[in-house]
Amino acid sequence: MPEDREYTSAMQEAAGRIRATIPANLVELFAKESGITAADFNPCTPAPCGEVCAVDGSNVVLLESGSMALAVVRAAQTTFVDMERSRRSLTPMTFALIGPEEENADFPVIYADCFGHPPGKPLPNEDVSRVAGILRDTLEYWVTETMARELGPGALLLRDGPLRVSHESHNPVLTRIALTCNDREIGLAGISKRSAATWGGGHPLLPAVFGLAKAYAVKAPWWIKIDPALLDHAPFEQWQQGEIYVASLHPRTKGPLKIELPRGTKTDAAAGIMNRLAGCSADGRIPGYPYPLFDAHRAVALTEEIMAQVRGDLLGRLAEAGIDRQTYEILFGDYHDEFARY
Repeated sequence: MPEDREYTSAMQEAAGRIRATIPANLVELFAKESGITAADFNPCTPAPCGEVCAVDGSNVVLLESGSMALAVVRAAQTTFVDMERSRRSLTPMTFALIGPEEENADFPVIYADCFGHPPGKPLPNEDVSRVAGILRDTLEYWVTETMARELGPGALLLRDGPLRVSHESHNPVLTRIALTCNDREIGLAGISKRSAATWGGGHPLLPAVFGLAKAYAVKAPWWIKIDPALLDHAPFEQWQQGEIYVASLHPRTKGPLKIELPRGTKTDAAAGIMNRLAGCSADGRIPGYPYPLFDAHRAVALTEEIMAQVRGDLLGRLAEAGIDRQTYEILFGDYHDEFARY
């Protein structure tokens, strides 16, 4: 195959633009701008986990046409006591129509089912992926609030994602969760595998912190609190319930995690949470990631196999409702599937 110069040039340009955000001297630049020293990295001492509950959610856009989409969402919790699973539960699959109205009609129904009253603000249907994510978050926050009331004092409650909401109506829910956890002495943490946080005009935070720890020969497990003034962008203050930490929870981890703890968490309390997280992050399949969250993800994931079954069942229900195959194809058929056959 002859060389495609335009393709090669475009590829090189894309690689160069990515490289510009992660320059060869990234660690040196970060050390200079942050002022972080080796002493700022706090060592973890893996501790017995005690009671740990992890909450995760999943969403899939099952069907999509020009005017509407059908999303499936659900959430799960899994609770461990000293790394033995004591309970696990899943919400039923919830089907939500996104469109054709300007505002999502299912959001107030799902929200009221979870929290007993309608949301304070409607949800526009303008972005299918965002709407599906917020519907999933609604179930996640309901499960998280339920577990905050049911766990024993001293438990650890983990959320897959930040302690920050994406829709205004979830903010009072997250506030209640944080207050309940504080009153009941439950440790609350939001765990993220990836982060949009940047510094210095677009340099990603996680590889910079991880690289600096290596440069200082800091041995994992460790954790460090991040000064928000270092970051390029601050999220809406009123929607941000947590403070940012970065942690490497196992010597063989693939990379660090962004961890958010509630505002005002004292250093001793933060250290206790990090030690317990390190204690439940030694599973050989994914060292450095809290196993209860991994278990929650496996429970809630809407896999291709599950979605194939759901699509088949839905086709049958649509036929019973009077939608013939041709109408279905006009609405939801994807020519790309046909293109791929040739």
